[in-house]
Amino acid sequence: MASVTIKINTRTKKTQHLFGLISEIAKSDKNVVIIETGESPYNEEFVKEIQKSRASKGKVIKTEDLWK
Repeated sequence: MASVTIKINTRTKKTQHLFGLISEIAKSDKNVVIIETGESPYNEEFVKEIQKSRASKGKVIKTEDLWK
């Protein structure tokens, strides 16, 4: 059995189709296995700060006080 590593950018239609095809083959054929590493290229602390920021309601500032 051979191992092949493929990095797929799933944002494009062609690669979504390719990943879907490989996934369907893996479901029906036990000789094909998909192993996802799930590695993120982003710093974990930075991601936590962004998620925390998105969850907050933010601050309301009057336009008169914007440049003060």
